Amino acid sequence: MAKRLFGWFAPKRGEKVLEMVENHLELTESAVRDLYRMVEAAARGESADAKSYFESISQMEMKADDLRREMVEELTKSEMFPEEREDLMELVRAVDWVADWSREAGRILIIIPFNRAPKEMKDAAQNMCRANNDCVAILARCIRVLPNNPNQAINLANEVEVLEEEIDELYSIARRYLATKEFEGFVTGALILLNEFLDALETVADWCENTADIVRAVAVRMH
Repeated sequence: MAKRLFGWFAPKRGEKVLEMVENHLELTESAVRDLYRMVEAAARGESADAKSYFESISQMEMKADDLRREMVEELTKSEMFPEEREDLMELVRAVDWVADWSREAGRILIIIPFNRAPKEMKDAAQNMCRANNDCVAILARCIRVLPNNPNQAINLANEVEVLEEEIDELYSIARRYLATKEFEGFVTGALILLNEFLDALETVADWCENTADIVRAVAVRMH
């Protein structure tokens, strides 16, 4: 890798791309926050609000996709070193998966009778979403400090990993409820989708960790 990795953050060497990265991060953070709000609304049986949050998530995910494509195009025209360009593309694609899986979780949630789930299951899903929200917020900080403070970026990447492990534990708890609680009003298909919904929530955290691993690798090479 080039020793001047991420040197493109210097003025006029990728300023437009840097702005796109920031906007992409903000869209992803907003999508994850709205997923948490959607789960809360669905748990209360507020279907109209849940649908509104899902539409918001969908819009932000699509905007993030469009922005990612614009960034790829901009990167191909930039004056960056090839290694820098590849790292940034990999980083942005990984963040994009966080938004994608947030939308997938919402897509499933909107069609299952989540308000009829046992309280324990509702609480477990909300706990996973809350932890995902924290995880994405720390990941965003991790990416933002990378150019100027790689050591802090590594520390924040480690925090993301710890949170991902906590979400894995919350995921195990939720699946235990799925296997042991009574789900009145749930047909077999809805139970299958509920399991897929939990999988999607867990995958959001997985992609946070994957992205943090990319940041950590870049930060180490910057030393």
